[in-house]
Amino acid sequence: MNLYPVFKKELKTYFISPIAYVVILIFNVITGFIFYALFAYYSLISMRYAGYPYPYFTLTPEEMLIRPLFHNMAVTSLFVLPLLTMRLFSEEKRIGTIELLFTYPLKDPDIYWGKFLSCFFIFFIMILIPSFYIFILEKWINYDKMVILNSYFGLLLLGASFISIGIFISSLTESQVVSAIITFGISLLFWIIGWISEIVGPKYAKFFEFISIYTHYENFPKGIFDTRDLVFYLSIILFFSFLTLRILISKKYRG
Repeated sequence: MNLYPVFKKELKTYFISPIAYVVILIFNVITGFIFYALFAYYSLISMRYAGYPYPYFTLTPEEMLIRPLFHNMAVTSLFVLPLLTMRLFSEEKRIGTIELLFTYPLKDPDIYWGKFLSCFFIFFIMILIPSFYIFILEKWINYDKMVILNSYFGLLLLGASFISIGIFISSLTESQVVSAIITFGISLLFWIIGWISEIVGPKYAKFFEFISIYTHYENFPKGIFDTRDLVFYLSIILFFSFLTLRILISKKYRG
């Protein structure tokens, strides 16, 4: 595959425009505030119950710091990732450079995966920054590093799923705003659809829980690695990637 030219072009476009800086900044400001609030609460509870022979709370950093932090990072990603994916094909179609792109000696998978990986690279940088103050905690708090690594792995799979959805929607419209709104709506639907499993009865409950992105994500911050969760996310990524590639090779799109 010859995807590097597209990857390089898209990465350069991200950093020439303010979009990458703004998204990374917003994500890390929100994440930093959440981390500060969680750490302050954890410290307060620790001091309050330090002298109790039978503490009311089980003060494990994984439960009170790591797990809530990564859940909030996932929710924040749900909001900001549509801002990264909205322009990938919509802008090309709007300004008319999509036809020029197809004249290059590149295959459709090269174009798609180049754009996908450039967006995923920005996402990787975005979520990597909080790792610095997470690992600084090791000076004062003992925690399981494997829980951190497992949580990050789950977050990367989650982000890749949102990106594949966003690129697919971007390939369908010329409007970046419409692309961002629809991407957010579909991603949010996949996130909350498992909530109705309690009201649809046992016959359909397992189905709605299975297709919920949140249901498959919540195991990772707990330190649980289940191959079913991995297969689910890979299926989401490959399914929407396949749909996008079908759009790219269609005569209607090229016309």
